[in-house]
Amino acid sequence: MGSDTGLSDLEALYTHIITRVVPGPRSPTYLIPFLLFYVALCVPPWTLSHRQLYLTFLPLIYASQIRIAWSDGCMDVISITLTFWSLVLLFWWNPREKWARVWWAEEDSDGKKRIVEERYPENLGRRMLWVLTLLFSARLTGWKVGIESNDRKQPPPVLSKLAYAKTVVYTVIQGYFILDLTSCYVPTDPYFYTSGMEIDEPFPPPSPDTSDLIVMLRLLPPRLVRCSILAGEIYGSVKGMFLLPALPLLALNALGYWPDHLSPHTWPVFFGNFSAIGERGLRGLWGTWWHGMNRHITATHGRGVIDTLDISSKSTLGYTVIVASAFFFSGLIHTGMIPPYPESSFLSASRMRLCIAGFFWGQVPGIGIETVIAKLAGQYAPSLVGWPVSKFLVFVWVTAWLCLTLPLLPIAFREIGYWHYHAVPVSMLRGLAGEGWLTWRLPFSR
Repeated sequence: MGSDTGLSDLEALYTHIITRVVPGPRSPTYLIPFLLFYVALCVPPWTLSHRQLYLTFLPLIYASQIRIAWSDGCMDVISITLTFWSLVLLFWWNPREKWARVWWAEEDSDGKKRIVEERYPENLGRRMLWVLTLLFSARLTGWKVGIESNDRKQPPPVLSKLAYAKTVVYTVIQGYFILDLTSCYVPTDPYFYTSGMEIDEPFPPPSPDTSDLIVMLRLLPPRLVRCSILAGEIYGSVKGMFLLPALPLLALNALGYWPDHLSPHTWPVFFGNFSAIGERGLRGLWGTWWHGMNRHITATHGRGVIDTLDISSKSTLGYTVIVASAFFFSGLIHTGMIPPYPESSFLSASRMRLCIAGFFWGQVPGIGIETVIAKLAGQYAPSLVGWPVSKFLVFVWVTAWLCLTLPLLPIAFREIGYWHYHAVPVSMLRGLAGEGWLTWRLPFSR
């Protein structure tokens, strides 16, 4: 009787989460589009041509997704990503006939590693593994696809397992500390849990318990402080989300239960060089520094359009179409963060999704402005390009644009209740301050 009650409680909690907090699968039918996608790419080109393949499977995939979305009330991030990824791999590109999987093999007798290249296999077992690897290769790591900018980096340099593990552990600890720090600030600022509060509204008067650090922080403009807190939470969350799952796979590889060419230590780092922001502004932030997991899933549609129209990707029009495609579809993907029935009486789910997408769509005009200024500077003041003061001004520009567009996100996030709980279950900062180490037992007081 007790186990039945516990199970029903867990079921009720799960239902509450996927309908009120963040959408997710509600039944096994959720997997049908994924299975159709996998089966489609396992069908060899000598059975169905490229055209026959997408005409057969894309309608089936999309019909099943529409049916599930209609039943569940919305689509989640993974399902929306599948929608665009299937269009990329089945329609715009033709991996079965044109792509090759590449990886570093074991050392030869002369001590040198060699590159192994595998095209679409005839053997069914090898083909199933080839396709499964492809579906999880959103960054096209380890794939030659006929795009020079991608293929020249394949396969990527390999870190040692120990070096990779150190990088992962350091990055996760860094992200954990950032999340702990920002979460300690959030309960002190009503902006993060008050519906309708504008980002420029003044900070509340400090209480006797307010730390000196927060008092000093509030000497800065409210928009800058609040956007910095939000940016820190996003950065810490994304880093942990990508890198934490790598540790179990790395451990399995070290124990001999996971092959080297599929181990995380053979992947390139998720984030690029932060200095790219000072060198190229928003273009450097999104094109080089940020993780770029969805870049091919979103930008390929624009590339496909300009290729069809015979427009050069290096032309102004071609570049604009690619950038617009990348951010338009990124915005749509992230609307999957909003549940069908969010716990809010202030905003509708549709309005929240529009706010989420608006942040991504808002990067396009910023990149356009920046590109025009960069061309003018390169033409009329080339000596200023790369100058330290110029890089500082570029950082200021990026900060200003993010302070303009980032406030769209918390409009939705606070309605869902993202800030009702501390971001990490164990808080070093709160523990050291004598406020208790565990944070997930009760929400902070509103």
